[in-house]
Amino acid sequence: MTRPTLGPERAGFTLIEILVVVVIIGIIVGIGFPSLNRAKVKSDIRSARGQAVALYYQARSTAFMTGRFTALTFTGNQAVITATPRLSPGVGTADTIGNVQDLGQLYAVTVTVTPGNAVAVDPRGLGNSVPTTVYFTRSGQQDSMLVTGFGRVIR
Repeated sequence: MTRPTLGPERAGFTLIEILVVVVIIGIIVGIGFPSLNRAKVKSDIRSARGQAVALYYQARSTAFMTGRFTALTFTGNQAVITATPRLSPGVGTADTIGNVQDLGQLYAVTVTVTPGNAVAVDPRGLGNSVPTTVYFTRSGQQDSMLVTGFGRVIR
């Protein structure tokens, strides 16, 4: 004997079951999001540092290849390579090598240089005699690059 049914059989999930799944997914996302955000910030800081190191090596290479003094200068969050004396026609005493890199816009970091605001390289490819540290900061996290007095980069 079969039982009589009151209505058609329903296949699927109830509203309560769906709400429980949504709440569980929300809790998992809530736990994981801060970790993902920290990882993104750390990645951006490392990328900015890598870009600055690459710019310094470009300045060093330019100094050695052209026999001129070069400098990687930081103005705010922007970095630019200049070489003196000026060889191309124009106003001023230095040539700009490459484009100005805005590390603040590219990676949302704050750049601080101590001492001064530039890392100089002589025509032999050696750094100036003053060790210079460049700090990259974002959301309370910080990384740095140290350029020794002889021009060696220590990350």
